[in-house]
Amino acid sequence: MLQAYLDESGIHADAEVCIVAGYFGKKGPWRRLESGWKAVLRNRDFDVPLDKFRAKDAVKGTDYFYGWGDDRRETFLGALGKAIADSGVHPVCYGLIVSEFFNFSLAERRFLTGATWNAEQRRFLSSGSPNRPYFVAFTECLKIVSLRASVVSKADFYFGTDRAVAKYAESLFRYLKWRSRIITTDKFGRIAFPYASETPALQAADLFSYLSYRHMIERRQTGDWKTPPSRLLLSMLQNRKDPGDTSFRTEQHMRAMMAHVPLLAQGTAGGM
Repeated sequence: MLQAYLDESGIHADAEVCIVAGYFGKKGPWRRLESGWKAVLRNRDFDVPLDKFRAKDAVKGTDYFYGWGDDRRETFLGALGKAIADSGVHPVCYGLIVSEFFNFSLAERRFLTGATWNAEQRRFLSSGSPNRPYFVAFTECLKIVSLRASVVSKADFYFGTDRAVAKYAESLFRYLKWRSRIITTDKFGRIAFPYASETPALQAADLFSYLSYRHMIERRQTGDWKTPPSRLLLSMLQNRKDPGDTSFRTEQHMRAMMAHVPLLAQGTAGGM
């Protein structure tokens, strides 16, 4: 059984990009991650209670980490990155540009975020979530992890998502699990939303998600999509199984992905 722990960055109102990222692996690597993560937090040089860790605060030196010098924070974050790399869990990430998501038509955004389309009636039977690009990244990460499950195993998913979107995330997950012709969902196990303040695996996902968010912002602002990751982010990508498991997608990429969908290629008038 695979376990995937995923978190998001960029679901706030003025976000430029939206990211879902985290890690997947078997129980052994996750036990190593939890042990290594807690050991770093308990280290006398840091002494960070588990419920005080927030990736954004640790990176920016705010809240609990206010007053830490740059060297101390860099050493702390480097140790956490090493704990992730040493554990053997595998990274997964999907990011998109929010403004480009809204360049799609309402029908396209409904489809991208899980709306049910009835081909005979030529209309949508459910609304999707066309104003929340998060659910595009959510679905793509589900696909990646399910493809990595072995023939005889399934994948359990644990999300640290904002409780405001958790209800739709769970209903979309269950819908996709039933709609097996669209996504390989025979590998889907269960979905749950534990608290990150109690879950080292979700804190690791939070750190990876936030650093990926910053990296995507940097690439977009410079216009250079070949800008390499920071040394810390690179260390967190160490156990990547395939380059396609971690990707930032532009509008062009997503349009190419949808080109084979007849209802979108021909245009959709009904049910909008």
